[in-house]
Amino acid sequence: MKRSSVSFVLATMIAIAVTFPLHLEGQAWVYVNDNYQAVGANTVSLFHFTGAALGYVSPYATTSTGIAFMPVPNQVVAVAYSSTVGCVFASDPLGDSSFPTGDVAAFKVHASGVLARVGNYDDPTNTSGNNDLLTLAIDRRKGEPLLFAYYQAERKIASYKINTSTCALTWVSSTPATGLNGGWAIAMGVDNTTNNNDMLVVSYGDGSIQSFKNTGGLLTSTPAIFSAGFIGHGAVPKGLDITENGKWAVFADSNGPATELEVAPILAGGLGPTTDYSGLNAAQGSENVWLSPGAIGGKYYVYVTNNTSGDVSTFEISAAGIITPAGPCGTGYTNPTPLNASLWSFPAGLHTTGTTASGGNLVVTEFGTPSSVALLKIQNATGCTAEVPGSPFADANSNNGLNSVDVLPSRPY
Repeated sequence: MKRSSVSFVLATMIAIAVTFPLHLEGQAWVYVNDNYQAVGANTVSLFHFTGAALGYVSPYATTSTGIAFMPVPNQVVAVAYSSTVGCVFASDPLGDSSFPTGDVAAFKVHASGVLARVGNYDDPTNTSGNNDLLTLAIDRRKGEPLLFAYYQAERKIASYKINTSTCALTWVSSTPATGLNGGWAIAMGVDNTTNNNDMLVVSYGDGSIQSFKNTGGLLTSTPAIFSAGFIGHGAVPKGLDITENGKWAVFADSNGPATELEVAPILAGGLGPTTDYSGLNAAQGSENVWLSPGAIGGKYYVYVTNNTSGDVSTFEISAAGIITPAGPCGTGYTNPTPLNASLWSFPAGLHTTGTTASGGNLVVTEFGTPSSVALLKIQNATGCTAEVPGSPFADANSNNGLNSVDVLPSRPY
């Protein structure tokens, strides 16, 4: 089912496909999900990053309904499918009267990051009602223009073909996906290489993880497994990211007294057992993870938001999937970095603003009244961070809503 529009809007958890004929060097567009829960009244706010600060630009109405159910990890990605067309895809978990089972809104990107809505799309097989969350992931390869959306109420992953000229979506399939303890998908990530039969990786928030073979949007499940951290001491993988070489899925665990990451090999037959890195530092809660755009000294940085203690931590991952500490930090930088006090309750999704090496800066969403976005500088040589003066930057249009963030331009994988 589809509803079309040409209004300028955004919606909840954003996934973006865009190139940058309109992008200015050293700048970026930062989008945050405001998660307004009044029916049909959700908005997403746009900030401009200008190198040293974030400037609030405007909220954009979604015409549908968000929900701030939990500190949902990375559900937003940025890609480039052509040199001229930019697309944005966004989910509204609660939907509206036209889409009572939730929807995905599609947009084209215009000058200065302004968006024009192309239409809203649901899962035509879904009869289960609205959702507590609706997670997105995109296949970033130019030859595979696919969007994946997990509808929590029906426990299915819907896949859509993207028209890379118009940004319209065409539904392809819906595949059941439930964790071993009955959990629903918290985060998804796509292996954007050709190493492993095009895998979609899922974390369920119940201790289990799984991958699906993707053939043109048709998904075939591989065996779900419990993570080593969950088996050992009840840690729960939530946030996830996938390394550029497509060989490793990195999971950020919650429910632990310290920062905890797990790494699973992505194999043709499914995910291999995870290696659990518990007690990485004293910062608490680690539900969100993002990898640096490029390697520094042969390793990528692993950035984590510590939802309980209110920090940002940095680690390193090698090509062999081994996690090690980052640093030591240079003058003026720390690891972990305590986020500046404000009216927020906990930090959530994060994203780099640059497209090479360390990524230059991090933006971090902060759930609160009002919600806000923190901006941190990254020391390229060490991965350590420092929050900039004047941060965080308030989003007056979001009260207890910010969980997700996306940035244009984004990293190349």
